[in-house]
Amino acid sequence: MNEVIKSILQHRTHRKYKKDVAIPEHEIQMILDAARQAPSWINGQHYSIIRITDPQLRQKIADHQPLNPQVGECSEFWVFIADARRCYLDSQAYHGSFAAVGTPDTLFTLSVDAALAAQNATVAAESLGYGTCDIGAMRMIAAELVDWLKLPKYTFPLFGLCIGVPATEAKIKPRLPQHSVVFNNQYGSDDQLAKDLADYEQTMLDFAEARETVPYRQKMAQYYSHSFAPQNNALLRKQGFLTHPDGLAEDQTD
Repeated sequence: MNEVIKSILQHRTHRKYKKDVAIPEHEIQMILDAARQAPSWINGQHYSIIRITDPQLRQKIADHQPLNPQVGECSEFWVFIADARRCYLDSQAYHGSFAAVGTPDTLFTLSVDAALAAQNATVAAESLGYGTCDIGAMRMIAAELVDWLKLPKYTFPLFGLCIGVPATEAKIKPRLPQHSVVFNNQYGSDDQLAKDLADYEQTMLDFAEARETVPYRQKMAQYYSHSFAPQNNALLRKQGFLTHPDGLAEDQTD
């Protein structure tokens, strides 16, 4: 099997890392180079990566993530930023209106670009033998990160990425069956999806991951019963996003 595909198919999330293990700088550079080579909308490269190399800052972030101790234990911790700041400077240089930054589509663009870069980084790190863990809960402390990382307007912290040497071996988590997520020509039926989800729930119960305390469908139902981080709605507007939630930029209105 192709070694790249083999590495991807071996992906699993590692939440425990050997402490005080430094990744050689040349390998860090390779991972960063891979991240930066990710595809992006109009070559805008609408993301930034902030390496948290200050031990005190890392500990501060870890202290605010009590459910994610791996943030403080891994060799490298990076925060991925949705970034339209450079586009703002481009607009200033060419007297653009920059009106589109406040529309939902812009936030989609920035988030997708950041996710693509992070996936490249994940694949590169794992191909070098390291473990990884994405930290979506960074959004729970987005306001603090804006302050601590001195993020300017038109930027927003999306998620973190742990990279390091695993302290324990993690199992490869089963995925939904392919026919639940890959369709030909049109979306699948609810009846089939409901059956697939019930079957997958049993698969996950059999997998018996210790951190999963409720059945799969119940976990999804609980999560989608409440907003994950409602405080970020105001913060996004403060950072210059979602100021035109109807999708119409100022220069498009009558």
